[in-house]
Amino acid sequence: MKSIKTKETVQTINTLNKESNLHHFEKIKHINVKKKDIRKDENINQERDGQQYATNSVINREKNILPKVEYQVCAVRNWKKQRKKNNKSIHKNIPIMYHGNNIKASKSTHQHYLDNTKKINIRNVNKQNKINIKNQTLVKNSQIKKGRRNKINFYNLRMKDIAINKYKKKKLKQSSKKAIKRSTNGAVIVSKNIYKVTKAIIKGVPKLMTIGMGFLLLCVISLFIGVFGALSYDTRVDSSTMNLSQEVIEYRMIIEQYAKKYDIEEYVPLIQAVMMQESGGKGSDPMQSSECPYNKKYPKKHNGITNAEYSIDVGVHYLSNCLKKANVESVSDIDNISLGLQGYNYGNGYIQWAINYFGGYTRANAKVFSDEKKAELQVKVYGDPDYVPHVLRYYHIGNGNMVDIAKSQVGNVGGKTYWSWYGFKSRVSWCACFVSWVANESRDLNVTVPKFSLVEDGISWYKNKGRWRDRSYIPKSGDLIFFDWNNDNDPDHVGIVEKVENNKVYTIEGNSKDECREKKYAISSKSIFGYGVI
Repeated sequence: MKSIKTKETVQTINTLNKESNLHHFEKIKHINVKKKDIRKDENINQERDGQQYATNSVINREKNILPKVEYQVCAVRNWKKQRKKNNKSIHKNIPIMYHGNNIKASKSTHQHYLDNTKKINIRNVNKQNKINIKNQTLVKNSQIKKGRRNKINFYNLRMKDIAINKYKKKKLKQSSKKAIKRSTNGAVIVSKNIYKVTKAIIKGVPKLMTIGMGFLLLCVISLFIGVFGALSYDTRVDSSTMNLSQEVIEYRMIIEQYAKKYDIEEYVPLIQAVMMQESGGKGSDPMQSSECPYNKKYPKKHNGITNAEYSIDVGVHYLSNCLKKANVESVSDIDNISLGLQGYNYGNGYIQWAINYFGGYTRANAKVFSDEKKAELQVKVYGDPDYVPHVLRYYHIGNGNMVDIAKSQVGNVGGKTYWSWYGFKSRVSWCACFVSWVANESRDLNVTVPKFSLVEDGISWYKNKGRWRDRSYIPKSGDLIFFDWNNDNDPDHVGIVEKVENNKVYTIEGNSKDECREKKYAISSKSIFGYGVI
């Protein structure tokens, strides 16, 4: 309930707190009407004002509640329902007449107002509904037409694509058929030509056999000999290494002494290669071992050692330690030898570092280690990252093991590899050339084995060096064995001792019936003239 005061009276009117009543009192502040004398003009104006308000009220309400419909039938049905509701609301919204303290309503005014308002209301509602329905119908129709147009366009495009695809498939099928036909025709033509050529060859074979059989056989034999000879001379041994200096060669006896002391006797050629790289055999520190941990006598600085033999002692000791840490198994274990050599240059801490992070030596990780140490020590140079290839220039894979190299040549026929290496332009007796070639490959040439082509020259060299032994000597692997077939004190042949076993000496010889062969003799054989000790 809500209390309302008017200007005409102080009396409080209690009305229901309805939206329609509140709306009515907001619009119509007060109505001053006498009880009986109501002028016509005033009635007309009031009726007009009431009609206008009622009309606007209904139209506004219709606009708010009129449902948005898609079809005309639904719009009409909803409009009828709404009209009934509006009629009820019009009855409630009749203007209240005031006269003094009494609230009364004029029947005639009320009825007249109601009739006119209803007619105007219905007329306006019908008009508005028609407009809304027309607009909605137009929008709906335009949307339907647009949708139809889109569907038609989509359908046309789809049909066009289908037609194009069918056309392409048809063309592709036709072109593939043509290609198959062409290839088939080509194959048939080629087959016919092959058949013709084959037929002609078959017909001509008897003629060729009768006319040129001798020539064909000669060509085949020549080709066979050429291929066999090329394969026989392909030894696959790399001899592109550099020679040792005379100074390094002169240190061999001292190197052998300390190699034996530190249990790397078979690695003498490797020690020589290290010395060659470090100093070329020159100076008072030929092994450049002043900074090694085993140097206990001299300052640990560059060229601190001033005694060459002590330098060799320390250097061989340290190299032995590096080879053992690198797990070197033999003189041909180049991978681990490389690891040990780089450790000799950098310090053996590199060896464990390379194994942990890379599994062994590589030129790349040698460079990485050098760079890390330069950054750590703040120096511009740390060791030689290419130390390994620099040392191996002077060391062959067969270094210190002439027997292995000699065995790799077993089966070579003709010996051209060896006598042409020596410098001969045509074949000669090549047993001494073979021994010299093997010594060159093992880097023992002119160190423990001379370069010689005559057997007598080799014997003279060993006698002059004090390394000659007579037939009573028990040879060791790698020694040279000389033979005198006729026992006339004129030696005829030379080979390499492989081993001695069960009173027999096993050898590897070149030019044994023009071939490299493995042979054996009784240790007491009279054909043995003597031995050259390496």
